Amino acid sequence: MSSNRILLNSRSLHRGVVLGAAALVAMFIAVKGNGLAVAEEAKPPAATADAFWASSFKDPGGTMHKFDDLKGKISVVYFWATWCEACQIEAPQLKALFEKYRDKGFNVVGIAMDNADKVKEFVAKHQLSFTVVYGGREAMQLSKDLGNSLGGIPFLVVIDRDGKIVERITGETKEGRVEGIVAPLLGG
Repeated sequence: MSSNRILLNSRSLHRGVVLGAAALVAMFIAVKGNGLAVAEEAKPPAATADAFWASSFKDPGGTMHKFDDLKGKISVVYFWATWCEACQIEAPQLKALFEKYRDKGFNVVGIAMDNADKVKEFVAKHQLSFTVVYGGREAMQLSKDLGNSLGGIPFLVVIDRDGKIVERITGETKEGRVEGIVAPLLGG
């Protein structure tokens, strides 16, 4: 009688595993079919800043900023959030870099993945002097269009005068690394 019970439990377990696997496959197909891809299909990252120049976002004060006027300048585009620990360290470093090189055709644009009130408070606290805007899905999509395949923050893009993306950095950046990329582009 106990061997029958073991055989019955073994069959039930096998059936459960098979049904569970089938359910996972069906769920994956359903999710893929609805455009909610489980794994993002590989697409080459943008080689130019066209997506950035075509975009516009509001600053915490409500002013809309278009970025096509940055064509011909060396630009750092920095995707960040107020709750991000690395961003809290890097934003003041980018401020110092911007202030050092802004007279040489250099610009920094901080695109926060946050709400206007939190961004406004952060900008005031750190006295950020570079352009800071905020956005939700549009900002995340722009970061992906510029090569942020991981969707992580901080994410930093360096654009040369010709609009070519020369560097992408996902995650925390060691102090001095961005300047090491930007200074030669500025001729200094």
